[in-house]
Amino acid sequence: MSSTWEQDIRACEEQNRVAFLAADVAVLDRLWTDDFAVNSPINVINDKRKTLALLQAGRIRHSSLAAEIEHMSRHDDVVVVMGSDRVTDPPDGIVSHRRFTNLWRREGGEWRCFARHANVVRREPAR
Repeated sequence: MSSTWEQDIRACEEQNRVAFLAADVAVLDRLWTDDFAVNSPINVINDKRKTLALLQAGRIRHSSLAAEIEHMSRHDDVVVVMGSDRVTDPPDGIVSHRRFTNLWRREGGEWRCFARHANVVRREPAR
């Protein structure tokens, strides 16, 4: 049986996934800390403001995003989440298989993501 923090983090991960797919910047703004940073799969580090702007402009867009959490560990008010994901990018439908790490910390009673790293392991053409 999972502990409460594990259930909370899994719920946050799912909210994050759904909001990212929908480019729902209001939800992402709530889920991400103000000092959020991402080491993106295109080898660029973006802060929260830049990442949300890229989503709003449609520069970052996925038509599908499936993630598998393989590891979670808690260190006081910080949780490390590691796993793999698979994204499909429009318009060509290329599928990218990636490894990811998300870091969450407890702020004001809520779990918020403060860092992410994702790298592409392989790409496959659309079918």
